[in-house]
Amino acid sequence: MISALVDAVLQKQLNFEQLEKLLWNCTLGFFRHLMVEVLEQLDEKLMKERDKARFKNHEKNPRSIQTLVGNVDFKRRYYKDNETDDWVYLLDEALEIESEKNIGPGLLELAVTWATKGPSYRDARDRLTDLYGAQVLSHEAIRQALLEVGASCELERKNQIVAANGQREVAVLFIEADSFYVKFQKNKKLRRSRERREVKLAVIHEGWAPRHNGSKRDYRLVNPTYICSFEESEDFWEHVRGVIGSIYRNIDKLLIVINGDGAEWIRQGTEHFAHAMYQYDRFHIARDIHSALRHDPKALRKALKALKADDLRTLHCVVTESHSQSENTVEKEGLAALCQRLLSNSEYIVDYRTRLREQGVEVPADWRGMGAAESNVNMFKNRTGKRGRAWSTSGILAILTTLTHLLEGTLREHICRTLGESEEWLLEKITTGAGRIIKETQSRYTGIRRGGFPAAGHGMQGFAKLFNRLQYVEVF
Repeated sequence: MISALVDAVLQKQLNFEQLEKLLWNCTLGFFRHLMVEVLEQLDEKLMKERDKARFKNHEKNPRSIQTLVGNVDFKRRYYKDNETDDWVYLLDEALEIESEKNIGPGLLELAVTWATKGPSYRDARDRLTDLYGAQVLSHEAIRQALLEVGASCELERKNQIVAANGQREVAVLFIEADSFYVKFQKNKKLRRSRERREVKLAVIHEGWAPRHNGSKRDYRLVNPTYICSFEESEDFWEHVRGVIGSIYRNIDKLLIVINGDGAEWIRQGTEHFAHAMYQYDRFHIARDIHSALRHDPKALRKALKALKADDLRTLHCVVTESHSQSENTVEKEGLAALCQRLLSNSEYIVDYRTRLREQGVEVPADWRGMGAAESNVNMFKNRTGKRGRAWSTSGILAILTTLTHLLEGTLREHICRTLGESEEWLLEKITTGAGRIIKETQSRYTGIRRGGFPAAGHGMQGFAKLFNRLQYVEVF
């Protein structure tokens, strides 16, 4: 086949685009062909090794399963169980799949992951529609899947807090805290109007490590744990303490640095740990300086230089002097507010590394300035707060939970485990069966006996157009 492809390119029968599409189609076809061969050989082996006195072979029935690369059609044997008087498919039992199930776990995992990343359930539905040429799952089916995963993840974390004793040992932990707001839906039964509620976010991590094998000045958080909650300050920090205690040992001996934007609830976090210090987020104070001194570029440069050098005295003098010289009422009010903020938070604005060195604590060179919560808040905002959407209580809790696991890198594991344990609810919500949207095709290039890529049989747009064109590419 390779030599035929080479000859076709040399004879100008194929260009790179056609070659790429043809090989992609062959790859999909080979996967389906191999899957069918494995399943049918497994069914044959189960038939030969079965307890013939118990299982009576009755007939072979067809089955279709929608996978990530299209529909896979195969046949398996149907048996009468003389011991239980039931009818069974030994192949289905060996694969641990329900007899009525026609959607593969990989497709479900993809749908929930896309719905978590956003921007919406309908977007995830439309992506699948573009890929397969017709609607496979409704947005409600995807929403129900995400709710199932979110509830399972939340229950598992609560059980972990109660039962688990932390085993990981570290000398220091960093907590980046911030908040954002989400809108709730109206509820006529509860007489609740649309309201905005604050979501508290804590990002717990062990420090920073370079990305890209150190080739770029780009860093990632080490072993991050994300916590989102609507709880009040006291309950929120007790929850954070419980999560930390389920992961780390001797948490009352850990040095914990809590970084935040000046909100009182963030500062209260230091009261829940034996050795904790608060850091006023440098990003926020720098932003406030920019806003207050934007009318005076010279003073702005001087103030930012003083902040970088942890020279709070010079910083305060620059702001005070600018305040006395300004004749604009609005500018004077902004500068006065900044002066007050600098005075009331002077001990927290100094970089935590400087303060630790003054206390005689050795500070590793790879410790960086804090402020990771701001970028993480933006990711949560983009999924929950944009486009004017409002949420139900169960919906917002589920999406926040799946987002935290997505950022921690554990979402796939939870999806596979949760959807593998409970899928009956999905069968009732699938709007289009896989058998209805697939047009069976044959391929003379890979020897496929059954199956075809769904998009090839539906219209002449998008993926359908791409794969239909491949049918007319002559190679041999």
